[in-house]
Amino acid sequence: MFHLGLTQILLLTLVAIVAGIVDTLAGGGGLITVPALLFSGVSPVLALGTNKLQSCLCETSATLMFSKRNTLNLKTLKTGLLFTLIGSMLGTWLLQHTQADLLKKLVPFFLVGVFLMNLLTKYQIVPERAAPSPSSNKSLIPLGLGIGFYNGFFGPGTGTIWAVGLQKGLKLSLKTATMMTKPLNLIGNLTALTIFFGSGQIDLVAGIAMGFGAILGGICGANLVMLKNARWLKVVFNLLMAASIVGAFCAI
Repeated sequence: MFHLGLTQILLLTLVAIVAGIVDTLAGGGGLITVPALLFSGVSPVLALGTNKLQSCLCETSATLMFSKRNTLNLKTLKTGLLFTLIGSMLGTWLLQHTQADLLKKLVPFFLVGVFLMNLLTKYQIVPERAAPSPSSNKSLIPLGLGIGFYNGFFGPGTGTIWAVGLQKGLKLSLKTATMMTKPLNLIGNLTALTIFFGSGQIDLVAGIAMGFGAILGGICGANLVMLKNARWLKVVFNLLMAASIVGAFCAI
């Protein structure tokens, strides 16, 4: 497997801390970590694979937190989890068979699309519901396949896509949709991670270090949300994400 140097790993861990803060305040932390990995000189597939490892650590932490609080019932998500797994397998398989030169050119444009989605997304205000109804399982099939495929092929912004999809498709409140997003995103990440690991497209040390950095950043971000000027922090972080995307274009 490819291995980044110690200095690179330390810098990427610092980037992951910032990305964790960003993800908590504005969403889209992957818009910072993926360009940073690309800028370190690794291939697009290795960058996405290593980023997937750090994402899994973050999603596992959040999923366990919601489960311990008894605010998440995984039984209601069985259909979604299954089809997300299938979609992620297909997306990751296609990624593995996409030419590196083409992928290197596509990644920055994907990042721009996700960035614009984060800026323009407006969530619906709907009554609070603890979980989707049994009849909602049919809606979870296309959502799982489509979003799972995107997660496997690229990844950044998947959490936002899931939240919007669950709100519109299952008519859930933002709070419930956000909680349900964690396990659905996690199963897609774990599926892709397994395939990346099998093909040797992960830097384990960098991915683990970045994962713990992102968790630390998430904790810091949760505290920053309480500040009165949190709105200005979001503006600053959106500018930071835009700068990261420019860096990704420069790395082509």
